[in-house]
Amino acid sequence: MTDYAFFLGCTIPLRYPHLEAATRAVCETLKIGLKEIEGASCCPEPVAIQSLGIETWLTLGARNLCLAEKMGLDILTVCSGCFETLKTVRVMLEREPKHKDEINKVLKGIGYEYKGTSKVYHLAELLVEEEMMQKIKAAVSVPLEGIRLASHPGCHLIRPSKILEFDDPERPELMDTIIKLLGAEAVKYAEKVTCCGFCARLNEQIGDDLCELKFEDLEKNEIDAMITVCPACTNQYDIHERKINRDREEKLEIPVIHLPEIMALAFGINPKSENMDIMKRAIRPKKLLEKLNINV
Repeated sequence: MTDYAFFLGCTIPLRYPHLEAATRAVCETLKIGLKEIEGASCCPEPVAIQSLGIETWLTLGARNLCLAEKMGLDILTVCSGCFETLKTVRVMLEREPKHKDEINKVLKGIGYEYKGTSKVYHLAELLVEEEMMQKIKAAVSVPLEGIRLASHPGCHLIRPSKILEFDDPERPELMDTIIKLLGAEAVKYAEKVTCCGFCARLNEQIGDDLCELKFEDLEKNEIDAMITVCPACTNQYDIHERKINRDREEKLEIPVIHLPEIMALAFGINPKSENMDIMKRAIRPKKLLEKLNINV
């Protein structure tokens, strides 16, 4: 078993503890060790905080990386925003020694020194490694045969591509690789790389329009569920689907499911065990569970 410093971020423990429960269950099955990071703060958030002050953003991110360095472990996260922040901070401090020196002057005041020894991974990265894919195949006890899933990679998992270096930012396929390992059909659709609009808070209509565009495409393709890797995207789509349904006679019934949740179902893990309640969302996956003959 390989251990990682588990970076949960803010959104999952505060709003979606069931996503954490699913992640822990899947990682236990795949022999991925998750160690708590004592004293971790917000990553910090990759859009607003970086826009307000790059030095503050770098310092806070470097402090979190220091915590993993003290543990002697690489970081693993299931939040794309945390992934982008922590990996970008690591790359920037590696490529620009001047920034690293300046940040360490600040960190010294609280007893830290950033060295750059801990790498940063999103769970999706580990899952597409050859050895891990073999473990996934072996763990599947409830193949998702006949299930049509649409992957949503979002923005922060694949962009900026020259820093994150995960998948093709224009034609991402690695999430689909995982979906296929579970026995489901990974459906290709036009709006796959469309942003969820979560960060468009100054003009909510932008987010509304982006979500509606996505769901129109999913409905046309008869999708059983959308699979996400980011809690912000999960929140945005789940809430906005309910909002869209207010103005529709024929309601949308496309549940938004985090990647570890759908993996847990395929692994035969009880969807209501260990606080992993897959029904805790605005659009409940009743039809999906019926297709899989799973009772909750």
